[in-house]
Amino acid sequence: MNEIDKSNSYNQVTNFDSELPKEQMTDRLITLQPKGTQMRPAEQNHHIFVRKTSQRYGYTWIGQEYDFICWLLRAEKLVNAIVQHDDQPIEVAYDRRGQPRHQLTKTGKAFFNVCKGYNQDRAEYYKHHRFNPPLTVILNVVDQWSSELLNHTNRNGDALMSEPRTREIVERAVASIRASCRNQAYKDQVDNYKRNEEKNIASCCDYLAAQFQRRSQLLILRLDLYFRPAFKGWGYTREADGHYARLLRALRENRIVPDVLGYISKREDGIDRGIHFHVLVILDGHKHRDAANLTRMIGEDWVRRCGHGDYKDGVDVGETGKKDKASYFNCYTRLDQYRFNCLGLIHPTDADKLRGLRLAIEYMCKETTQLKPSPPKSHEGNQDPDIASRKGIRNLRKGIMPKGHSGRGAPRSSGLDTSAVDRELLKK
Repeated sequence: MNEIDKSNSYNQVTNFDSELPKEQMTDRLITLQPKGTQMRPAEQNHHIFVRKTSQRYGYTWIGQEYDFICWLLRAEKLVNAIVQHDDQPIEVAYDRRGQPRHQLTKTGKAFFNVCKGYNQDRAEYYKHHRFNPPLTVILNVVDQWSSELLNHTNRNGDALMSEPRTREIVERAVASIRASCRNQAYKDQVDNYKRNEEKNIASCCDYLAAQFQRRSQLLILRLDLYFRPAFKGWGYTREADGHYARLLRALRENRIVPDVLGYISKREDGIDRGIHFHVLVILDGHKHRDAANLTRMIGEDWVRRCGHGDYKDGVDVGETGKKDKASYFNCYTRLDQYRFNCLGLIHPTDADKLRGLRLAIEYMCKETTQLKPSPPKSHEGNQDPDIASRKGIRNLRKGIMPKGHSGRGAPRSSGLDTSAVDRELLKK
């Protein structure tokens, strides 16, 4: 989502749906609720059902997923620094008596801290996922050396630089990262990753720009679709993915909300939330304006499609009953918090909203730290024939590119200024 405007005119509330690194991690742990926003309490809290939280010092700590994503960001930054410079990880310094001693440089400290923050169990969860080239390199190196390196530490957890083996591990690890990232094969992988990312962004932005050829005013909806924690495992099945595919089809056929011009959706995976989806829907802005309720209709349709399941609710003292398998988050509940808001009505001359739309697309197409989920597993007795026959799952989906104005509604005037679309959305 877009960058949050953290002015003092808002009251602080706990945020349960952080999705770091969302738009370069501008959305932090605490979000702000606008005083004047009129939304149902159930609508604002619907996404709470997707995770378990614990309170410490007035903040919400959202578990392993947040920690691991922060670790990935630090690790990727370290790889880029190692590749760009020839700084050594260890240097010799002299104390007051002139005695030499070894110490970690800035690069060495960064590598040691990455090793300290590495959690093998979290990494194991993503072993079947595809990371970008820098993360692939450093994950292999850290997995190889971190365990032994941390055996050479003192009571305070600091590296014992007086031991030759400690220095050898750090130097070999950094040299391995530098060598791996400077060969031609690695550079080709990075170029290919960037091309795919840029291609996806350009394709989605062209798709949105083409919608202005059909209508001079669009209505943009955004929501996130989840599976509740008790049904996180079920979210990986073909049955669950079939519900998602059929929801997109129903959107395309106007069976959930009317006058849908198109959609863009992204499938993601996470330690805490498991499989979840980010969906952007485009409606005819000349016929509809109620973005909040239209988004709610899509979210409630998702919950209804996924149905109910039996599980033991530990919070309710062992109560057993049927509960919703799915939940959702209506992004419109944070409408006034975005510095560049793309939700609701958008006109082709509105530069700020077009900029927000571009940021939303860049997030959905981002490949730098994107975790790649594997195809859904089979689920005996509940397979959808179309889904089961697929060899893989597309993570990024969008509707069919429009072939021109349909003749209904208000067409875009031929004299309308589209320079803002070219500048902010298409970056021409």
